[in-house]
Amino acid sequence: MNDDLFDDFDETQPHVTYYTDGEGRWLKRVWADQCRETILFRDRCQGVAGHSGDHWCFQLDGSYHYKPHEDDPKRKEVGCGTIPPGHTGYRTPLEMSRYRHLEFYEDLEVTDAAELERLQRGEFAANESIDAPCTEEQIEMLRKLGRLDSDERRERRERSRSLKYQPKDLSRKSTTVDIESRFDKDVDRFSNLETGQSATIDAPLAMQLITEAAVRLTPQINRVLDIGCGAGNNTLKLKEIYGKTFASDLLDLSGPMLERAKERVADAGIPRVELWQSDFRDADLPSESYDVILAAAVLHHLRDDADWQAAFEKLWSLLKPGGSVWITDLVVQETVPIHELMWSLYGEYLEGQGGSEYRKKVFDYIEREDSARPVTYQLDLLRRVGFAHVELLHKNSCFAAFGAWKE
Repeated sequence: MNDDLFDDFDETQPHVTYYTDGEGRWLKRVWADQCRETILFRDRCQGVAGHSGDHWCFQLDGSYHYKPHEDDPKRKEVGCGTIPPGHTGYRTPLEMSRYRHLEFYEDLEVTDAAELERLQRGEFAANESIDAPCTEEQIEMLRKLGRLDSDERRERRERSRSLKYQPKDLSRKSTTVDIESRFDKDVDRFSNLETGQSATIDAPLAMQLITEAAVRLTPQINRVLDIGCGAGNNTLKLKEIYGKTFASDLLDLSGPMLERAKERVADAGIPRVELWQSDFRDADLPSESYDVILAAAVLHHLRDDADWQAAFEKLWSLLKPGGSVWITDLVVQETVPIHELMWSLYGEYLEGQGGSEYRKKVFDYIEREDSARPVTYQLDLLRRVGFAHVELLHKNSCFAAFGAWKE
């Protein structure tokens, strides 16, 4: 152990012993406390503290004593017993070592790049030490015991990392001012569902689904927030489905879009309208005030993980208890090959709408403006920030419709 750090040793932290082959490979042994359970009044369980399953203690004759674990909900037996070699329920010490019995440690191969760099520099914490170099024979034995990944498993893990879709450089994305300027020029197009959403696959279906779902899950709607409202299409659809009026808060970066949305919403019989010309992240919206929040083709402008987390937390905080949020948006996939497949299908759809030039135009502004995330990422995030129920309504290629309900 590093003597300089001995005085700072923290007994609450497990001791870790590192081993290296001197060629860049490192193993670590994380030591654990022995289980304190006794068997037959004298034998101590040979498992680690906190293990699951029965308590075990091997004897010199090869048999072992056992005692059902007190936390096992499926256990039917009480008391203790002995299982000799040859019995149908017998497990060898080698088998039991896979369940962290007999040895009070766990062996792992170090794969984290930052940890490897630290070890190569010879930097060890107070609860860490380095022991004799490990040999290939030791590594192979640890693999047989099931404590280390095989070469095949490690290769799969490395391939898994390479398959994961990663957001591109966010620093080069358009600013909110750039995005606002583009939408200021497109008011007329976005005032018509058939032309305004032509770049979105299944836009009419997605709009129908989120508004019907909102009404089914939130039967009493008094106030609605439409984020990135554009010319008001989603609020108008919700009014049509709900059949009654409600107060409408319209939020968008574009002033001209807001004015058109206000006009159209008022003409549809919604007299109480409040406009918010703002980035959703910055808008001082009232907490727990909305029965329904709609967010169509807007959240893909969020950037890093912290941005997404804060935005989804804000969605949750703005809803009344019993309220719901409904989202339709561009999404990416979790793995690169599937992302490329879906992007290819989307490209074919765009060419069918307006030819190769239209495909290039849409792809270019997506590259500049958007930083979408997988729908799975967003569903998990909705649960993480507190939503009690999460629903995926529809997904086709690079577009999805989904929502969540606040308890």
